[in-house]
Amino acid sequence: MQFRKIKDEDFDIIAQSQSNTLYNGSEYSALYLKGWEFFNYPEMEIAFEDGVIYIRFIPHDKYKEEFDTTKYIYLPPLCALDKIKDAYAKIEEQSKADDDLMYVMATPDEYVEILGDEYVYKHNDDYDEYLYLPENLITLTGKRYHGKRNHINNFIKLYAPDEEGSECRFRSYEERDYKKVMALIAGWDEKKEFDEDSYDEMKNDEFKVIELGLKMIFGGCDRCFADVIEYGDKIIAFCFGEITPSNVGIVHFEKGDINFEGVYPYVNQRVAQKHFKEVRYINRQEDMGLEGLRKSKQSYYPAAFARKNVVESKKEQ
Repeated sequence: MQFRKIKDEDFDIIAQSQSNTLYNGSEYSALYLKGWEFFNYPEMEIAFEDGVIYIRFIPHDKYKEEFDTTKYIYLPPLCALDKIKDAYAKIEEQSKADDDLMYVMATPDEYVEILGDEYVYKHNDDYDEYLYLPENLITLTGKRYHGKRNHINNFIKLYAPDEEGSECRFRSYEERDYKKVMALIAGWDEKKEFDEDSYDEMKNDEFKVIELGLKMIFGGCDRCFADVIEYGDKIIAFCFGEITPSNVGIVHFEKGDINFEGVYPYVNQRVAQKHFKEVRYINRQEDMGLEGLRKSKQSYYPAAFARKNVVESKKEQ
């Protein structure tokens, strides 16, 4: 395979290929790959061969110790299902040629079923992404969503969003909102459940990704969107998302001021109603093993998961 440095314009080709799949994960998002420092985008490489897209990267120096058994990490090859088996075989062949160990992250279960017992598979459910049926998050009907509807009704009673004369509005993000959105995020971040050693690092990384996402919106990315809830002169909720070429709605970031009762279920539903009526699934990402985040995501009753398996070569006997 002939790898070269990835370029921004390659994402048009990636999107075109992904549009012919039913891929439910977030791995091919330009925001995901360009924004998170782990993926080391300036050094990321791409190859095209026989209708298959291969992407690989060497993790940023801050993360290399976590992957000291491999040089390159590969994304799942992007192609039709009938090419998956050959594509993984070529990654294994390339890894051997590089005197490297094969390591393919985020491989979905349907690929594993095709690959069979050819490889070693590892799985950590902390990184599985939650998938929801759009009609469930749009309507919140049924007994199991009774609590969510109560929280939303309380928010509406207290703040009367979008009513004539109300100080509260749900609307699209505008460039003038930038400082207020960052103020909201900084306040929310103080309550995150990361350990103290990684706190500042994660916070800075997250700020950079959000800034990139907002630049992408005003740079012409028609798949991305951002919305806010404004109350008086304050932004009390912010959401950034996108719709993938494989027709999955992804919620990348959702922030709210918990001093406003019901703000999270309210913004969750409004975003789903505005953007996700036609998608196959709504992907609200992983819980990273954080108990509070896991409980919150489970409370919306996922329909499925985008499971992430690591694929490695079997050790030679």
